[in-house]
Amino acid sequence: MEPSVTRMFLNLESKKQQRIVEAAVDEFAGKGYARASMNVVVERAGISKGALFKYFQSKSGLFAFVYRMAFNQVKDYLRAVRDENKERPFFEQIEKVVRVGTDFIRRHPGLARIYYHIRFTGDAPASRQILQELEHESLKFIQSLVEEARERGELRRDFDPRVAAFLIECILDRFLYVQFLDLSPTGRRDGASPASRWIPEIIDLVKRGITALPADDRAERQGS
Repeated sequence: MEPSVTRMFLNLESKKQQRIVEAAVDEFAGKGYARASMNVVVERAGISKGALFKYFQSKSGLFAFVYRMAFNQVKDYLRAVRDENKERPFFEQIEKVVRVGTDFIRRHPGLARIYYHIRFTGDAPASRQILQELEHESLKFIQSLVEEARERGELRRDFDPRVAAFLIECILDRFLYVQFLDLSPTGRRDGASPASRWIPEIIDLVKRGITALPADDRAERQGS
């Protein structure tokens, strides 16, 4: 889903761009795509409706810009995790991914709300394409970490790295959704779930299944 943003918008001063984007995120996050009002967006952004459509051409163009911006921010977060933790053991990297994901939700609750609304309702232009792109990017990132760890001898080599990546991504996805519910103003009000405290235990459970064993332990298991 490519944004139809015009050069006119890109030439605006950064504060005005930010004001427009924040107004759009708030509206899409609060109402979803179909019910979002461009009148509300322009009122909050302090611009005319004509100017908004000159910048983005259509409501779907504005939504596409918001989505692409969020997608690039997620990629930047993942890239930073890789660059800052490339010397760490695999499971420390995975734990960092979990914590960075939680931090992203905390810092960008509107973007997280838009994502989960699309996921559970399909209320967005090209919603299937959006979800497929996000899933592909996440799986590709996790699989690359798995493959690198296997090459270093940290993980067993008798499994398909795509399957391991899928399993880990499923766990992370569910965990982050629980975090979203805990952090959302419309989420749990009876105190946060213990999920955050479970991070080390969740990582340890996965670790037990795919960590490379010392040769003696491996032979003993195969003989039993």
